[in-house]
Amino acid sequence: MSDQGWIKLYRKIQTSFVWTNSDQLKLWLLILMKANHSQNKFLFNGKEITVSSGEFVTGVDTLAFEFNKGVKSVNRVAGRSLWRWVHKFEKAEMLSIKSTTQYSVISVSNWGEYQDTVKQVSSDGQATVKRLSTNKNDKNEENDKKKDKSKKPAVDYKKIVDYLNSETGHKYHTTDKTRGMIHARIAEGFTEHDFGMVIHYKSLEWKDNPDMQQYLRPKTLFSAEHFDDYTNEARAAASKQQRQNTSEPPVLTPEEGSARQADYMARLEKQYAKEGESNESRD
Repeated sequence: MSDQGWIKLYRKIQTSFVWTNSDQLKLWLLILMKANHSQNKFLFNGKEITVSSGEFVTGVDTLAFEFNKGVKSVNRVAGRSLWRWVHKFEKAEMLSIKSTTQYSVISVSNWGEYQDTVKQVSSDGQATVKRLSTNKNDKNEENDKKKDKSKKPAVDYKKIVDYLNSETGHKYHTTDKTRGMIHARIAEGFTEHDFGMVIHYKSLEWKDNPDMQQYLRPKTLFSAEHFDDYTNEARAAASKQQRQNTSEPPVLTPEEGSARQADYMARLEKQYAKEGESNESRD
């Protein structure tokens, strides 16, 4: 693929989930720029591969190298995260992936519909490049918007923020920015359960550490840079706790504890009543 030339970009990308995450947007632009404009042959790890327009060959390490080129180490994104986003793009029907044990071929969906409609014409001896209109009619655009909206996951944002407040003692509000971060993580494949685990276990880890308490906030916990790692740490902690609890009695909530105490007291009262009746009959 040549570094020269240009690609088209639809304005409606602003309604896509990639727009809410600068790293995912960068990855999508990289994919568009890596895709070949025509059939091509080249070597990849010593093997000659033929690809069609809208396709390119890559791998986890290669993609990570190209994505993180020139980026400071603290801001780099791990290859496994990038590849998980690529599969998220595939799930959203933005592309398709064909993998072998040595490489993967990524094909951008509908490439010919919005990238190949370019004609070069000459006028008065001067060559100019004239772009054909690729805007869809109003009806199709409206259908696309409805389709995009239908893909948005139903998320109880307030429930997540309220749980964060209950675990940390803070009083955060469900702002547009917080909703956007939560929605972006859900769109990446995480679940509300993942949010609960991250909040719970990070609260346990940090709330007694004055230097870390400041990070018990949506801006840090739900960020694209950290949430993947926090989720893995929380899952590991949950698994460890589950193994430890197999031989220990369960930890009760305040409500469960009160209910058990009330049941115990009721049984004691019945026992005392029976003993009283027995004593009276003897007398």
